[in-house]
Amino acid sequence: MPDIGFLIIGAPKAGTTSLFEYMRIHPQIHMPAEKEVYFFNMDRNYNRGWKWYSKTMFRHAPPDAVCGEATTEYMSGVPYVADPGSPAAGLGDKATLEEVIPRRIKQALPEVKLICVLRDPVKRTYSHHRMMALGGVESRTFEEAINELIAPLALEEARLTRSRVNGYIVNGEYSRLLAGFLRIFASEQLKVVFSDELAQRPAETLADLFDFVGVSRDFVPNNLDVRYRTAAVKQRIPGLNLVTWQTNLARVRSARTFWHALPKRLRRTIDYAYNVTNYRIEMWNAWRGAVDDDIPPAVREALIAHFRPDSEALEKMLGREVPWLASWTRP
Repeated sequence: MPDIGFLIIGAPKAGTTSLFEYMRIHPQIHMPAEKEVYFFNMDRNYNRGWKWYSKTMFRHAPPDAVCGEATTEYMSGVPYVADPGSPAAGLGDKATLEEVIPRRIKQALPEVKLICVLRDPVKRTYSHHRMMALGGVESRTFEEAINELIAPLALEEARLTRSRVNGYIVNGEYSRLLAGFLRIFASEQLKVVFSDELAQRPAETLADLFDFVGVSRDFVPNNLDVRYRTAAVKQRIPGLNLVTWQTNLARVRSARTFWHALPKRLRRTIDYAYNVTNYRIEMWNAWRGAVDDDIPPAVREALIAHFRPDSEALEKMLGREVPWLASWTRP
């Protein structure tokens, strides 16, 4: 069988889609057609077991390929589980919340390489909110959302409980999130790149990543001049969102009954087609253009003040300079 050699674990809105699209065309690498498999972080998929995951990973894979996938929510710190200490989570009572997903990965793939792309957390927060607002999921302005979510109780709630619109800030607490992985995995298994490196030196950055996962570093992808899912200003077709449609349909009792009446194999085929189609539609439907950075100065300063201790801790953790710290006005 092919080898599952690496996972791109995050961070969301940091350039992972571009990295996914670059790496997947390497002739020695196989990745699923869709980004975001959501296996280790979501009980619905995790409880389907290794057979389901391996079928997803190895579909159409050459026997000698190095397989990998990209699911940014693996680095979210909060799995979609009712009780992180439950048997379904595969954990003992002493496991911390940030270790739930890393422990699941370690149990299944003890030697896997982990890749994450990190971006200035203030810019990442803004981009995350913009994506949710563009998709019709978020109705608050950026200022309204941040003023609510930066409150201490709201931050703690977001670290403990997932929703689609409460993770803008906590998903940028990189040192906290990576600490959960580094308590489980050896540091040699984690490779961190910064989004500016990927944008400004893509060939060099990709060569290092190819070397890291064990394939030829000499291959240069022919799409390095393309940046995927960047600076979307509107949707080509407003309201075209398969996730929202699926969520609304799942609330209809007759639709649920019909779905569960289908043969299991047919449901899996539909699931696969849905995931691939949703990923491609999302990329196509996002109309690119110049995006004004209209973060109110007071909100920007509040976010910098929040993220600074975490980013300074990240520098110590990685033993290298974190680029955005230099761009923030130091006190």
